Amino acid sequence: MVKFSAFGAFALISLASQALAQRTVKVMPFGASIVSKCWRANLQAKLKNDGIRNFDFVGSLGGNCGGNGVDQDHEGHSGSQATDYAKNGNLTVWLDRNPPDVVIMLLGTNDVLLGKKPVKDILAAYDVLLGQMRAKNARMQIIFSNLLPLDPARWPKEGVEGMKALNSAIATYAPKKSTVQSPVYFVDNYADFNAVTDTTDGEHPNDVGSEKMAKKFFGPTKNAIQVVGRSSRILKSKRTTGWARREVAAKAANGGA
Repeated sequence: MVKFSAFGAFALISLASQALAQRTVKVMPFGASIVSKCWRANLQAKLKNDGIRNFDFVGSLGGNCGGNGVDQDHEGHSGSQATDYAKNGNLTVWLDRNPPDVVIMLLGTNDVLLGKKPVKDILAAYDVLLGQMRAKNARMQIIFSNLLPLDPARWPKEGVEGMKALNSAIATYAPKKSTVQSPVYFVDNYADFNAVTDTTDGEHPNDVGSEKMAKKFFGPTKNAIQVVGRSSRILKSKRTTGWARREVAAKAANGGA
């Protein structure tokens, strides 16, 4: 009979600890056409350059952003409105198909330009969408961006002013929706963004604009990924070390066989 030594117990717990590999965090970029642009590639490069590699961008749509190893997946559907998403339940389908840990949300431009919706209706739609995210994952990390400015030479005054009004409301709204369990990280992509020089058409970001957006998203996205990873490791550690201790105790009770 082989005695179950202290070394054996240590080896068993060590093997259990090795099971605590760094979890891949699922990140869903969500919104309309601006979400489909290549700030996502720039953001991924910044994360990797900072040593953050345990992420997987998810979504039903792809793209053609350049760069090595760019994860093209996203849910940036051109022309979409927050109010339509809330009414039709689109997001619930995508959350079920590719359940994320983190949602990067930039949505509302088309509600202003196409739908001409009042701010209160758009905020009500946001309420529905945040509720759907948290119903899917009570610990959802939500990165909530305001909207890019519009070039007043290319867009009507009503749209330009409507965007300002909605952004002003988002700046107050988003932080109030944060909870300890499911934090909301507000990102100000409106500030320091030049709708004339940083866009291709007075609305969508060009290369310069995409880089500016990636810089703004970087800190909150890195933090959200780390929070999910930490929480997962703590939970797995409790489960795995508990299992290892039970194995040690069982072997000791059986004489170390």
